[in-house]
Amino acid sequence: MNRTIIYRANDHRLAQYCKSCTVWLVLLSAVYFFFMAETRAEITLEQQVKITDLGLHFDGEKVTSSAQTSDTPTYDYFFGPNISAHGDSVKAYKNYVFMTWYRGGKFDRRVMLSRYNLDTGSLQTIEFPHQHTGFNNIWWIGESHNTIAVGISPVDESIHLLYDMHAYGNHRPADGSLSNDYFRYSFSVAGAATVVDSEFKLSQFVKDTSIVSEGVNDYKHLALTGDEDHSQYSGLTYPKFFTNTDGTLLMYMRKGGNDNGGYVFSRYDAGTKSWSEFNQFNVINAKNYGQPYNWGLYGNMKYVNGKLRVGFQRRSGNKEDKYQYQNGFYYAYSDHPEGASDWQTHDGQPMTFPLQNADDIKISEPGDLVSATGKDQVYIVHGFDWNVTAQGDVHFIGKVKDTAANQTVYMHTYKPAGAEEFITATDFAGADKLYTAGDNLYIIGLTSSGYPYVEKAAGGTNDFTRVFELKDGPSFHHGSVYIESGKLYYYLMERGAGNALPLYLLIIDLDIDTDSSSQNDSDVATDGSNTDTSTQESSVKDGRGSGAGIHFSLLMLLFCTVMMRRKIDL
Repeated sequence: MNRTIIYRANDHRLAQYCKSCTVWLVLLSAVYFFFMAETRAEITLEQQVKITDLGLHFDGEKVTSSAQTSDTPTYDYFFGPNISAHGDSVKAYKNYVFMTWYRGGKFDRRVMLSRYNLDTGSLQTIEFPHQHTGFNNIWWIGESHNTIAVGISPVDESIHLLYDMHAYGNHRPADGSLSNDYFRYSFSVAGAATVVDSEFKLSQFVKDTSIVSEGVNDYKHLALTGDEDHSQYSGLTYPKFFTNTDGTLLMYMRKGGNDNGGYVFSRYDAGTKSWSEFNQFNVINAKNYGQPYNWGLYGNMKYVNGKLRVGFQRRSGNKEDKYQYQNGFYYAYSDHPEGASDWQTHDGQPMTFPLQNADDIKISEPGDLVSATGKDQVYIVHGFDWNVTAQGDVHFIGKVKDTAANQTVYMHTYKPAGAEEFITATDFAGADKLYTAGDNLYIIGLTSSGYPYVEKAAGGTNDFTRVFELKDGPSFHHGSVYIESGKLYYYLMERGAGNALPLYLLIIDLDIDTDSSSQNDSDVATDGSNTDTSTQESSVKDGRGSGAGIHFSLLMLLFCTVMMRRKIDL
């Protein structure tokens, strides 16, 4: 009798023990999956690929146009030292990444196009006959404006290049030496973007057979479509390609000069293999339209969050005000899929198109953040960019210097989605470029040691946190960024000496929802044997990482200890 009671009591305690074990296991399983999910939420470097050892770089001194340095081994320059991995030089399409560069050194300067196959790891490179012509056709003075832009049409899979231009025309340079070479455009046949590796060759591109052709090996065209049209294609700088939501390829450039210029843009019709005539975003010679001064613009046209948008700083023809160069933040967008009409201010009010008075779309004045009032005492040039998240947060960054007080202020001006007014924060460390993917905002750049880093903030906030930073590997000088489907394609030039330096592609997984992460933004011919596809870990995760495994192990140890003690008590 007593023994039966004891057995039943033990059975009851055993049942309680099993029930307790089950509860603990369920709780620990939930904790395990939480930590595993957190561990996966990290930004990682997937691939590091060397593209070439021979990227052109200007390693000399900043000189004037009178410099006679054609025989020196170093490559002097007029504006800045960067030309390869600069500008609109990297794009991803399907399982390929396309990168443009000039081949160094100083006495080579050929236009190059590389395609990296993400599936096979194969790298193919096409050499074009054209050589960088330098500042105003002085080949021995490098010209950093003359980057090579690349675009891919998703509709017919053709490749398009615009390159080596800085407002050239019949009278620029003054000697007329570029009268038949002021616009430089190359394009491929349909399907060239996705041909098999062995067929990715120069023969995929269309030769120029016009009356201004330079011969049987000329792949440069003096117009996007049709015959020469100097009035339309002269005076152009800063080429950039992007696609809209239906896959139409668009391009834009700045026409005119620094204080009297405007954006012009065109669309590619894959059915007719032709480009539209240019649309003007803003007028040139604004004084002819009732404005007190002509003005130019420094910024970008971007296709983000389903709309064509423009953000810029103005450079006025007024040389007597307090601004030495630029002023203001200006922003507009179009509800037309190709930007042909329906342009609006930030709050949805119609604007004059083409824009005549920049103040119609002004959102903020960085110059008001400093006290200087004297002529040319407010310096606003570097550190400017803007972007829009998928949920509609509008963000601008910039910096202003009061030269009289020797004071520099960095600002982040933003309007969260649904808000009516912009917020300006000055507790911002500054940056050169601003990117978006999904609802996140990113600052992507290089540390003082030349290692890539990524900072992230939720859209509509100023809360940036560093979430990725490499600590080893090559040290880089500069680079260009493209973000597509949750991947960051960082195209970089390695630091070094000389005017032929290595170029790399870094592919970084941003660990975001790929359904809303695409952004068309905004810097020896076959090196496949040098491709390095080894994966490296970031030294900075997402505030989490391997610690999750340690926490889970401690919880399991606690669980085992408790269960063993309960078993002993039975």
